[in-house]
Amino acid sequence: MIEFLIKRTDGEWFDFPSGSDPYRPVSIPYKKIEGWGDGRIEIDGCPISFSFEDPGVQISFEGDIEEQRASAVAEQIRQSIEQVSGQMAKAVQISW
Repeated sequence: MIEFLIKRTDGEWFDFPSGSDPYRPVSIPYKKIEGWGDGRIEIDGCPISFSFEDPGVQISFEGDIEEQRASAVAEQIRQSIEQVSGQMAKAVQISW
């Protein structure tokens, strides 16, 4: 499983506006799916879950996906989180 952590770089917690959808890539096609976590999407047949944790937003790729593609998805979700929250962030790969 490939996992990333998106951490806020200009404070401790992300402040997402009520009703916002920060867990989406900026330009990669995806579909929302049901299941556990704070959000779930699917890209290229790979389920991706989001979990809001103390250090940031954990992204878990739960299926087969190339590491380079997962990295691109995580980067686009980081961009989305910055757009929605107005807060700076960085994506860190935590498992391969």
